[in-house]
Order: sequence, then structure tokens, then C-alpha cells
Amino acid sequence: MPLVSVIALSYNHAPFIEEAFQSLWKQSFQNWEVIIVDDASTDNSPEIIRQFLHQNPCQKVKTCIFHKENQGNCKSFNEALALCEGKYVIDFALDDVMHPQRLEKQVLFFEKQPEKVGLIFSNAQIIDEKSRFLKYHYPIDRYGKAKVKVPQENFFRAVLERYFICPPTMMFRKSMLQELGGYNENLAYEDFDLWIRASQEYDFAYLDEITTLYRKHKSSLSQKFYQKKQNILLLSTLQVLQKAYHFCKDEQDFKALARNIQYHLRQSYFSENFEISEKYAQLLEKENLKRYKNCLTKTVLWLAENKLSLSKLYQMYYRIRYVS
Repeated sequence: MPLVSVIALSYNHAPFIEEAFQSLWKQSFQNWEVIIVDDASTDNSPEIIRQFLHQNPCQKVKTCIFHKENQGNCKSFNEALALCEGKYVIDFALDDVMHPQRLEKQVLFFEKQPEKVGLIFSNAQIIDEKSRFLKYHYPIDRYGKAKVKVPQENFFRAVLERYFICPPTMMFRKSMLQELGGYNENLAYEDFDLWIRASQEYDFAYLDEITTLYRKHKSSLSQKFYQKKQNILLLSTLQVLQKAYHFCKDEQDFKALARNIQYHLRQSYFSENFEISEKYAQLLEKENLKRYKNCLTKTVLWLAENKLSLSKLYQMYYRIRYVS
């Protein structure tokens, strides 16, 4: 069976590290290696990592890197990627948990795919800080299969239209990552940009299994999309969408891109990132996009131009819609 390289990334994941490592150590599939990177955590993550490795020695640990200064997730991943020897690669954040048969199921599935498939993904359970179940990424039926239709083609347009890939469940073909140059180190987060670039040459494949426990907590990267002012995630998304514009091939692509721009424009406005919302508006004025500008967007632009904030109402909506 092929070797799987697991890149285990930690940044202030102290409460979750042992559970994450235990889930990797207990995999039914045993042909794996792990490269561990702690990106200058400010909690006691490095001590917990060292203690776990001392108490649970494993020859599959290829190397363990402790940064003295924070490099960011993208740069840390690329540093580890250069050391990987596996055919397949997993980006494993040490606040998540693997199901015992994750590697086995994903490798068997990937091995059946054509070379054009560069990454696979699956379903996940969403858990909280105390590992309590919250929901499934895709709602499931009584047989454990997704009840929603997961895109199986035209992945460029699909990732523009909606968020559907659960990032912690992904397994990559290493040759694809090498061809793409890994993650874009100029961005604050990695997955959206990677999907846009990868979809130009590669297909994605969905394995209808629950393989991962995806942890949501206050420090999760996804929660930072709602940060007020100077939101680097919204700025990174803008850069990716600017790139995506040049990849659009037909009217449906431009329409999907326009909807995405308008969604993030609203996010920028409601989180009081007024300058960023203006940049989204400028992108929306490009040829093949401006005709899709709707009345809601025009209203938001007027409010943003006059610095009229609805942030408190938006935060209240967010808590009711996504937290309660």
C-alpha cells in the first residue's frame, strides 16, 4: 500500500493535541509517516507535543519542528511538504480527530481514482471544544450516507458557488501539490485558493464516509471571518477571487463569481471592513460581472460609503443563526 504523509500542524492547540495524536496512532492503516510542526504556539503546545512523543515513541515520526516565530499555516505546511515522501498527503490540524479507519478508507478510495483526481474529501462530524457532537458537515440518512447532492463535476464553478468541501477531510495527491507549488504563502488561509488553482487541471472526488471529527472552537480559523476591522481572511479571499476572474470561461462561471463577490462584500461591510468592501465593489465592476450587481449590493455599498454600521445587528444574527 502507498505511503501517506501526515503533516500535523499545531498553533495553540494544547487542549486537543493528545486526542489528535491518539487518533493518528490508532489508525488501522499503518503505512504512514508524520511531520509535526508547531508554529510558535503561545500556550504550552510544544511541551505537550514533546511529552506525548516521549510517552508514545513511534518510528513513523519523521521530524518535529518547533518554530521560534510564527510563520503562518501556509508557510508551515509547505516547509513540511518538502520533507514528505508519501504518495498522498494529509493536512492534519492538531485540534481535529481522525476516525480509526480514515487512512485505510481514503487510500483504498484514492487508489481507484484516475490520475486526474488530485484530491479527495469526505463527510465529517462537527464537534465542540469538549468533543461533543454538534452536527454533520453533510446531513446523513439512517445508513450514514449524505442526504445532499455533493458536486461531482465542474469543480471550479462549484467552489465559487458554495462552500461544500470540508477541509480537514481532504487527502491530496502529493504530485499535484508539488505541481501547484503547495499553499500560497501570501494568503492568510489556504483551502479556497488551492481549490481554485487545482480545479483548473484536476478533478476532485467525494468519498461518502465520515472520516473526521472537525472541531469548532473560539480560536478556529473559520470564526475569524467575522472579525471586525482589518480582517485578513476577507482580504485573502478577495485576492483569490481576483485570480478566479481570469479563470472564468463562460457566463455561468462569471455569474457564480459575481454571487461570491457580493456575499463577501456584504461580509466585509457588516464586519466594518469598509475599505475591503470597496475593493470587492471595484472587482464587481469588471466586464462580465457588473450586470449581476443586485439591489441588496447597491444598498450595502451606499451604507458602506456613508460608514453606517449595522455590525451589532449582524453579530446578533450570526449568534442566533450559527451559534445557538
